[in-house]
Amino acid sequence: MAVSMRSTSVPRWRSDYSAVDDLAAGALVTFYVLVSDGSVGARVLRELSERVAPVPTRTLAVENVDGSGFDDLLSEARIGWRFVVAGSERTVGAVRSHLISAGALPAEISAVISDGDTGVRDVYCAHCHTTSPNVPVTVGGQTPCTGCSEELTVYYHFSRRHSAYLGYRADAEELP
Repeated sequence: MAVSMRSTSVPRWRSDYSAVDDLAAGALVTFYVLVSDGSVGARVLRELSERVAPVPTRTLAVENVDGSGFDDLLSEARIGWRFVVAGSERTVGAVRSHLISAGALPAEISAVISDGDTGVRDVYCAHCHTTSPNVPVTVGGQTPCTGCSEELTVYYHFSRRHSAYLGYRADAEELP
């Protein structure tokens, strides 16, 4: 499957800290929230905190976006807050989606991927609208849907709203 990487929606996450520098460019930042998962070590969090100093920061570790105290923190958010999300691609996508749903602007969020491509993704089925979590599949590979059991091809389209890759029936182009 030939896909132009210029036109795909697959995220181009950064693994370096320059994304954090871009976050503050030309803006009055009053507070940073560093959100991370278990894949981010204490050294990385310390380096990110030093990078945003002397602006006040709060660090929040999440394993699951729901029920992690994340919503309590978001209820306190004000203009001037910036969010640095570090962790696996899956966590970064989910946290970013949650932040935007809560009212944050994409320009207020910086992402730092800690582990590159682990091959584990969430896949959104275009047929039954179920999201299959933690699927060990590559983009372009195939996996069964947990909702309708159809064999899905994981496409080069990443839904930022669903924080999942699009999956469609593997034989969809061959159906009459």
